[in-house]
Amino acid sequence: MPHTKEIYFELGIGTRMRRFMDMLATGVDKIYKGTGVAFKARYFYVFYALVKQGNMPISSIAALAGFSHSAVSQTVKQMVKDGLITTSATHDGRQKLVGLTEKGEHVYTTIAPIWQAIEDAMKDLIAASGTDFLGCLTKLEAGLQEVSFHDRVREKLAHAKSSCSFEIVPYDVQYRQAFYDLNAFWVEKYFSMEEPDIKLLSDPENFILSKGGEIYFAVSEGKAVGTVALKAEPDGRFELTKLGVDPRVQKGGMGNALCKMVIDRFVARGGKTLYLETNTSLENAIRLYWRLGFIELPNPVQSPYERANYYMEWRGYTNAAE
Repeated sequence: MPHTKEIYFELGIGTRMRRFMDMLATGVDKIYKGTGVAFKARYFYVFYALVKQGNMPISSIAALAGFSHSAVSQTVKQMVKDGLITTSATHDGRQKLVGLTEKGEHVYTTIAPIWQAIEDAMKDLIAASGTDFLGCLTKLEAGLQEVSFHDRVREKLAHAKSSCSFEIVPYDVQYRQAFYDLNAFWVEKYFSMEEPDIKLLSDPENFILSKGGEIYFAVSEGKAVGTVALKAEPDGRFELTKLGVDPRVQKGGMGNALCKMVIDRFVARGGKTLYLETNTSLENAIRLYWRLGFIELPNPVQSPYERANYYMEWRGYTNAAE
């Protein structure tokens, strides 16, 4: 499940990777400093390449690490200042040949056992996670080499322009059956219909609308393909409930748009609390709610649904949802 304060998911994978790297680098730098080794975590990829393969041009180091030539050059310059490596012109004078200095050789003899400990600790961390982290990373890199991320995003943008267009409209009796069918599909796919489901979905006018609630539909080409409800309760409490989208037209941010309609109506009505109940197995839905500004909290009351084991309240839009 997401961390209590997590807002970065697939969209923010770069941010999360940087955060992960910062956690590793901070720990490793503390180890180096604590053992008195004049070395920094960001030097590793250059230093390790020279240890393993001997003197080589900057371009070769860049190719091994998968970094730009300019990025490697900046690291090399700093390492030269620290006396760990030296550079000289290649035989044709067009590139710089990089090699370890005597100080660098000495540092390696000191740092080798530290690297072994780092490797062992990382293997333990990966094993504890229960995932083939390196295997997954290799597959992701291979996927980007096959089709660049730029091209992947361009394809999604092109698809979004041609995908199902829709408008959000308030409840209309002509969509009454769609309100039942769209919700029943998702409930029965993962769980089973409960008595509160059947009562509410069968008579939304009585159980939602007549009690001050609202129902909205995503309509495409005259057909209701998504729905959501804002259920009113005493003391300014409202529930975001009965969110369902036709699985054949889930693209295009329809679920996000429906939820934002409910949130905007809650704000316009001056509500005090907007909450929802869901199940921990519905991870994609929970990610959507987190991005919209909902946070996990203990449920203050007993849920009428047996499947509801995850309670959230809205705390304001996150940057990702605006």
